[in-house]
Amino acid sequence: MSKPLSLLPLSSNILSLLNKAGYATVGDLKTSTAEALASELRISVSEADKILHSAGSRQTTTALAATTCTAPLTVNNSDPISITSAPKLFPASQSAAALLASLKIVKTCDETLNNMVGGGLRKGQFLEIAGPPGSGKASIALEFLRGAVEERMEALIVGTSNCQNSMHPSRITNALGEDAKGLIHRVCTNGYVEFFSFLNQLPSYLSSRPKISVIFLSVLSNAFQLLPNHSSKSRLLNLLKAKLTTLNVISIATVQLSTKLQNPDGSAANFDTAGAKAVMLPSLNVGNDGEGGWLPSQRSYRILLWRGPDGTR
Repeated sequence: MSKPLSLLPLSSNILSLLNKAGYATVGDLKTSTAEALASELRISVSEADKILHSAGSRQTTTALAATTCTAPLTVNNSDPISITSAPKLFPASQSAAALLASLKIVKTCDETLNNMVGGGLRKGQFLEIAGPPGSGKASIALEFLRGAVEERMEALIVGTSNCQNSMHPSRITNALGEDAKGLIHRVCTNGYVEFFSFLNQLPSYLSSRPKISVIFLSVLSNAFQLLPNHSSKSRLLNLLKAKLTTLNVISIATVQLSTKLQNPDGSAANFDTAGAKAVMLPSLNVGNDGEGGWLPSQRSYRILLWRGPDGTR
């Protein structure tokens, strides 16, 4: 059996990037070049070369470019696909079905929205949609779910409270159409106890439903409303982040805004601070600087919504 990459002398950040790209063992890197790996992981060529050196899998670009395959490939009984060139080879430990699923991009019908998330959402990426009540957070989330349905990707909607309103099955059907019924799964939790109880079961839930590629956490901020103190909120947000980061899915969440006090330089303030001003920020930010929430530092997007005086978004 090929040696796991976790046993190599690589930093946790590099191991995380490799894992998200689908590389699990030394054997997965055998046919990679430094140039191709650097482009895929978005790191420097020298860093990629160090990875391949550690794995003992250094290849030249010329050797890789000369590799071609002209035999037809059949995936899930579909029409044969003829591969005439191979500018980049995929990790050998992944199945063809998993590779095809990882290539899918979830887009909406709105190119402005798509551009905000790098052209579309891919597995391993996170999106937070924040705004006041009535700003259209759920509508935008449903647009991304519609894009997933169009790609025949299954999605899981997790309600955190008041599930009968924002994500009622009838609203989902009306928004996504009848074809979405077999692709959308729905779980309702009430409060942080039920939510984190389900979160602990999420890996096994997904293993029994391997086609789920998108998780939508509806009004995620509601799950944290009744936490007893700030430290509990911070600890559970880190737990949520750690759990979702290990899953090879697209994670989408809607959150409310909350009022926080800031100094002119953007640092946290209180009612006794001279010159402090009140600002509206996503409620799951632990600090006024926007750090410490549930979003990882990489592969994450945040869309902040508001409505102007004329009602436009």
